[in-house]
Amino acid sequence: MPFLGQDWRSPGDQWVRTKEGWERLKLWRIKVFENLNESILARLIRLAVLNFEGENDNDQYTHQPRIHFIKTLSRERKVVTTLSESFILLDMTGAVKDIRRFNYVKKILHVLLSKSLVNMSGTSQKYIFSILDEMVIQVVKTKNNTKAMSDLLDCATNSLNDGRYSHIGCTTLWNKHFQAVQRMKNKLNGCKTFMRKEDGKPTISDLPEDCIRCILERLADHKDVVHTGMTKSSIFHITESQLIWKHMSFFHFTDRQLLTFVPDQLGIDEDFINWKHIYRKCFLRYGRKEIYADTLAICLHCDNIFWKSIGHPCISKEEPAARILQPEAFLKLFNF
Repeated sequence: MPFLGQDWRSPGDQWVRTKEGWERLKLWRIKVFENLNESILARLIRLAVLNFEGENDNDQYTHQPRIHFIKTLSRERKVVTTLSESFILLDMTGAVKDIRRFNYVKKILHVLLSKSLVNMSGTSQKYIFSILDEMVIQVVKTKNNTKAMSDLLDCATNSLNDGRYSHIGCTTLWNKHFQAVQRMKNKLNGCKTFMRKEDGKPTISDLPEDCIRCILERLADHKDVVHTGMTKSSIFHITESQLIWKHMSFFHFTDRQLLTFVPDQLGIDEDFINWKHIYRKCFLRYGRKEIYADTLAICLHCDNIFWKSIGHPCISKEEPAARILQPEAFLKLFNF
């Protein structure tokens, strides 16, 4: 039933009742399309292509998830942008299907689960756990990021236990979150990774040593380098080379941070500097630099938040200008 407020600046929203509770109609319509499975979407796209075949052959439309960020109230507008609304309009559920955006969404959920879950509304909580469920589905399907997903579910369990008596919302909803997380864990535990069968195709060990070194140097996490070296003795020899750890040290840490430990090695020839030891010390003191293949950004002209790799239709005719939003900076816009 539509609700019309007395204030013309905020006439209210239309709400619709779903099996999960009441939701705003304009957001519910977007969620309906997000929840369509891949086969239905493929069929709809195929039918659309057939209907418009021969028309606008040179035009290609790309969906650009975005949201106009409104932080403060004004005399003309009494509506602000909420976190739950941004999750839907930025297509966070669909973003986890893109490997470039998976880690970014994972970091956002980790910050929310570890610091702000007990203070979030029931609607925002449901969106978070629906994104978690989609992430588990993608991990089981692709067999990627299983350890990171397991850590995220453990973080969710700890937050639910800590906020059992201090959360916002009813106890029934909180218990549903417990059941949902346990169901996700069971699904993730049932995901088994099998050794690749002999198919005659080349593997990483068949590549030249220089190619393997270039691949390893592009891994952001040092644990991945170490684990890769454990797979074969020839690769282990490459992962222990000082050149890789030197490049990783300069990539993750600034010159000032490195100089904290490099002076201990100044009296040694550069070829004999233990860069793996320096990297370990810098990592323990400063941590690892967070790397994301794709991030959110906010336009400096129209205040639209969008995915950097997809872009957005800006109303300004000036040269494009945007500010990259790290996960913490994105949540800070909504006071989280």
